Amino acid sequence: MPIPTRLLAATLVGGLTLGLAAPAIAETETETSDPAKRCIEQIDRRLDSLASAQSRAAGVDAVTDSHLATIDAIIDSTEAGLDALIPEIEAAEDRETLAALCRSIATDFRVYLVVLPQTHLTVGADRVEAAVDRGEELVATFDAAVDAAIDAGADVTDAVALRDAAAAHLEAAEAAVAGVGDEVLTVTPAAWNEGGGQTIIEQSRAAVHSGHAEIKDGIADGTAAIEALRAAIGDLG
Repeated sequence: MPIPTRLLAATLVGGLTLGLAAPAIAETETETSDPAKRCIEQIDRRLDSLASAQSRAAGVDAVTDSHLATIDAIIDSTEAGLDALIPEIEAAEDRETLAALCRSIATDFRVYLVVLPQTHLTVGADRVEAAVDRGEELVATFDAAVDAAIDAGADVTDAVALRDAAAAHLEAAEAAVAGVGDEVLTVTPAAWNEGGGQTIIEQSRAAVHSGHAEIKDGIADGTAAIEALRAAIGDLG
């Protein structure tokens, strides 16, 4: 029975372009001669980034409906808050008021440190889980081929050992990202400012990277298992 070596790799790798958190962008902007204009430019840049992140998340089939709805709600709320700041900035009559409003662009909304990373990490975690599901389907197909090879008299010892290693990596990947999307989407700018939100995002980033690494290792072992099974069948002559 032919085993889909390329299908295993293509299915897992092709569906696992992880949306990992983008490097944090320093929340400082280029100085301009007009402080109010500079503040509004900060808002515009954040609004552009939010719109792009929302569009990318919506285009990823692996993202669950629940997670996408939460992402949309967070981004919509953030955009509305930033939009509401613009007339306040334009109406500011003294430097102290303007400075406080400009600071709030970062501290009250945390687009670069919270909203964008939590969006990217949720997408990344959901992609790992989707890859695990596809990998488990392929393992089931492989097991059926192993049974056929055994019936034909093939020695499948090496192939089964590699299959078990691949399955273990899938299990580890699933465990690594379990609950990541749900947890990271609870982080708020206030939680980041207090410190706890920073820990959640850092742990989530590490979990998604770990899940990605386990999937890669699973692909390597799965591909080797397929080749070992082919060799075992070939030895039958």
